[in-house]
Parts: sequence; structure tokens; C-alpha cells
Amino acid sequence: MGKAPSTEEALLAVRKIRDDPDGFDLKRDLAPFLKHKSNHAIAAAADTAGRLELGSFCPELVDAFLDLMTKPATRDQGCKALIAIAKALATMDQPAPQVYFAGIRHIQKEGSFGPPVDAAAPLRGLCAQGLVRMRHPDALLECVTLLADPEIAARVGAVRALGESGQVEGMLLLRLKALLGDDEEIMGECFAALLRLAPAPSLEFVAGFLRASSDEVAERAALALGESRIPAAFGLLRDAWERTARPELRRTLLLALAMLRQDEALEFLMTRLEEDTERVASDALAALVLYARDEAVRDRIGKVIVRRKSAGLRAVFEKQFEAGH
Repeated sequence: MGKAPSTEEALLAVRKIRDDPDGFDLKRDLAPFLKHKSNHAIAAAADTAGRLELGSFCPELVDAFLDLMTKPATRDQGCKALIAIAKALATMDQPAPQVYFAGIRHIQKEGSFGPPVDAAAPLRGLCAQGLVRMRHPDALLECVTLLADPEIAARVGAVRALGESGQVEGMLLLRLKALLGDDEEIMGECFAALLRLAPAPSLEFVAGFLRASSDEVAERAALALGESRIPAAFGLLRDAWERTARPELRRTLLLALAMLRQDEALEFLMTRLEEDTERVASDALAALVLYARDEAVRDRIGKVIVRRKSAGLRAVFEKQFEAGH
């Protein structure tokens, strides 16, 4: 037998396969790297299998995962390979319950400059998504437990999994999580998941958080509504902008309106740019940057800037809209 490739050689070989998969026998040339001594090489091979959607690699990915789990703290510091394998399997919607149940319960505390860090937190979240995607009957039960996980990354995964569940129970759990409150990142994930899972019944619910006392939570709700591009979100965002005096929230609401990519929202922003105070006009212009590649809108904005004769607005326009055009 020849000498096993070093980590650097393995990573280079995997990269070549990823860049030109048709030039290789993938089972012969890629799969062996899932058994490499380096967790970095295994992670790269798993990531490549996922990117290339190699569903036939499921048995090899499962075997590699279970092998690493025999001594995860020493064989996979940082959980890099375990995370890559779980992500590949979940992304390909592969039914791999052995992996998902092992991963969703795995905790791997590792040293850091401060308190120990749980490197397995993202893994737990990915495994929740894997269980949901394979429609495992216990998927929601596992997600409920993970919603109370001490690590944000794990809770994010649980929220995203519930958003993909397609079940009314998932919607109810997401609503409860939002009502009980959490870190602003989790709240934003809840809002986005609800609007994907159940758009119509979730609009008013999410919009209710535009009145939250926390600017961060209110802004997350606004951005989730904007990202949803649901037509009915326009009126909710516009009304929230008109009733609030909180500067940061007003700016975020204008950005959310731009994110809707609706004619009605565009006209609202153009009116703010043309008729309102310079401060409001500046906020509107910042939101309209999302239209910088739209020549017709860019020309309209340029004409308004000329009419307003504002050096500040002109400077922003030249930097954000004219650069590269």
C-alpha cells in the first residue's frame, strides 16, 4: 500500500474533485477521504459530497460519522467533520436516523480563552433539520427539547427545522417560542420560519412584534416581513413606520419596505426621498440602495437628488448608486 496522503495533499485532491467532478470516479477517488485521519480532510470530502448531491455516498457518510463518534473529542476537534457530514446528509434529505439521533444529543466542550465552548451546538441543530426532512415521527419531540438548549446555534437549528416541518404543530411551537422570548437572533429566526411555514396566519402575529419594547426584536420582525415579500406586509410596515418615533426602527422599517420589492413600497420610499426632511430622505435613500442595479429606478432617484440640492444626499448617491455604472 502507498503512503497515505497528508492533510494538505488530501485537501488539494478533494478541491480538484470538487472543481471538476466529471473527471473523476467519485466512489474511487472521493470516498476514501471520508476515512482520512484528518478531520479537516473528512469535512472537505463530506462538504464536496453534499455540494455535488451525491446521495449514493450516504452509507459512506454514515459510517464516517459513526466512526468519528467513537472518540469525537480527540478525532474531531471543533466538530468540523461531524458537522460537515450531518449537513451533507440533511441537505440531500437523506434518511440517516443513526446520525441524526447521535448528533442531536452530542455535547463536545472544548477549551477556549474563556469558558469551555460547546463545539457540537451547530451539529445538534443540523440533526434536528435532518430528522424533520426525513419526516421521522419523533422529529418534533426532539425539536421541542432543542428549543431549550443552552446554545444559540442549537436553538437556531431547532427553529429552522420547525419552519421546514410543514405541520401546524410546528407553527404553534414557533409562536410559543416567540411569545416566551429569547435572544434577538432566535426571535428573528422564529419570525422568518413562521412566515415561510404559514404566511397568511403569521403576518399579523409577526407584525405585532413591531411594537416590541426592544428595538432589536422589533427590527428583526420588520426584516422578516420585508424578506417574506408578502404583498400584505406593505401596509403593516408602512403603518409601523408612520406611528413610531424610534429612529433606528424607522430606518429598519424603510429598509424592510425596500426588501419587499413591490411597486407600492417603491413609490412610498420615493415620496419619502422627495418630500420629507433630509434625515428621513437620507434613511429612504439608504433603503433604496437595494435598487442600485435597476437603471430606471436609479435615474429617478438621481433626478430627485438634483432637485433637492442636498450635498449630503448627493454624496451618498454618488458613492452608493453611481460607482461602477
